[in-house]
Amino acid sequence: MADETVLRQKVEYVTTYTPSLLNSMPRASQRRSLGITDELPFRGVDIWNGYEFSWLNNRGKPEVALAQFMVPCASDNMPESKSLKHYLGSFSQTQFANRSEVMSTLESDLHIAARTPVICNLMQPDQVLRAGMTTMPGHSLDLLDVDVDDYYWNPDFLEVESDTIIRESLFTNLFKSLCPLTGQPDFATIMVLYNGRGISHEGLLRYLVSYREHAEFAEQVVERIFVDIINRCMPDRLTIQARFARRGGIDINPFRSHDDGLPQDMRVWRQ
Repeated sequence: MADETVLRQKVEYVTTYTPSLLNSMPRASQRRSLGITDELPFRGVDIWNGYEFSWLNNRGKPEVALAQFMVPCASDNMPESKSLKHYLGSFSQTQFANRSEVMSTLESDLHIAARTPVICNLMQPDQVLRAGMTTMPGHSLDLLDVDVDDYYWNPDFLEVESDTIIRESLFTNLFKSLCPLTGQPDFATIMVLYNGRGISHEGLLRYLVSYREHAEFAEQVVERIFVDIINRCMPDRLTIQARFARRGGIDINPFRSHDDGLPQDMRVWRQ
């Protein structure tokens, strides 16, 4: 588990493989604050993309890849982003026999940190280019003409405005929260897909904007949104997907849903 006093300190940039740089944060304490103490009310995964990953091959030649990790939301721990950045940086001047050795090293270290197997992938530059960029599916909330004056988490904005049962996908690019360790802004695109009574679009946008001065880890933010919408609007099915902007060459993309399966790993404009 990560020591917050250590995480706040300035860390020397290490370029020789150092697994001890990787820290993790327990999920349980935050979930207790959401009323989650036993079985999870959702399924999902956290997709991390590291765009500044490099190492040396056995002849000293640099290799590069997009390092992608899928951490199950059922894991005991989640990686801490600053430590993950420094951990990945420690590969940059370290020789490995081949890509398989790099992969097995990443999988082993992340398994220990998360306390569960983590899916790792090293994507070639041409694979990343083929993936392209896109937008979240559904209807954007961003053009709604609303007054906003509450920038601290407020679930009271969430309300049902219609008894008609619908299936609807809504998203916003206006989301911002704060890192609880550094206070730095975490920008994101958030998608809400639900089946149930119609949720107020204006209320949903005000609710999501109310995270603007709220400090919480990205994974926990998505779980809070999931729990708030369930408690306030009681949809039959719900999926929340977030695509957070890249910081330090890393983006995180939490996904929580009533449904099984992995999300599409799309790239939005801030990524």
